[in-house]
Amino acid sequence: MGDKIYLSTGELAKMLGVTKQTVIYYDNIGLISPAKRGEKEYRQYTLEQADELDSILTFRNIGVSIKVLKEYLSERNAKRCIEMLKHQKEKVDKEIQKLDRIRKKIESRAKLLEKVVEVKDLKKVEFVYHEQEVYMIEECKEADEKSHMQSFTALCNHSKQLGIDFENPICNIIRKKDLATGAYEKTAHFGIKIPDDFQDANIERFIKPSGTYAFTYHQGSYETMNLTYERLIAHIKKHGYEVCGNAYETDLLSTLTSLDRNEYLKLIAIQVCKN
Repeated sequence: MGDKIYLSTGELAKMLGVTKQTVIYYDNIGLISPAKRGEKEYRQYTLEQADELDSILTFRNIGVSIKVLKEYLSERNAKRCIEMLKHQKEKVDKEIQKLDRIRKKIESRAKLLEKVVEVKDLKKVEFVYHEQEVYMIEECKEADEKSHMQSFTALCNHSKQLGIDFENPICNIIRKKDLATGAYEKTAHFGIKIPDDFQDANIERFIKPSGTYAFTYHQGSYETMNLTYERLIAHIKKHGYEVCGNAYETDLLSTLTSLDRNEYLKLIAIQVCKN
């Protein structure tokens, strides 16, 4: 009756719902070794070790690394266990925050695309009042395509670092003076909307003022954008308005959603005032 019960590698693995290879791996790296070896060097584990391995598997399932586990098991006690669990909780909380941002980004992009595919008349112009918005911006100092891409990438990376890239897509901002001369391709800044109370002293802010904006869509390649601008500005004048602010271009359908450049879609908004 007093004989100790031993479990083979297979029996231990079956009891804990893991593979034999997992048990052997943990032995090979020195995490938990068999109590003794029987004939032909077969591993034999005690029931106490089954309980220990179950605890190790629990720690691994919550993300504790092999290195941290080894250090803990060599000098295990309740205080160190509490410290290890608290540290792991902090890591899990950060991961949850990261996943929540990803979820919001997915939801935001899906809702945007759902609205886009429901649009029936892409040439329709609407005049809509909008409240003031705050943007984080990156200046486009040069007009060439390479410089534009560098500015765009810089803003993308900065917004990701700050965790504000999920709410809104990046837009191109074209100055009023460039609209007046027909330089519609001349992006002054790339911008992304941020909360009004966002606290970060290291970002350059840009205020998109409240007021009435004329909205329309551009479908097709970027090379034909001037035609859409001419149509939009002509509509603005026809309805007794004049351009009194900047233009804001937002990609809705681009390389991510279409292989055909003729299916690319941008939303263009220009601030207007009554004559």
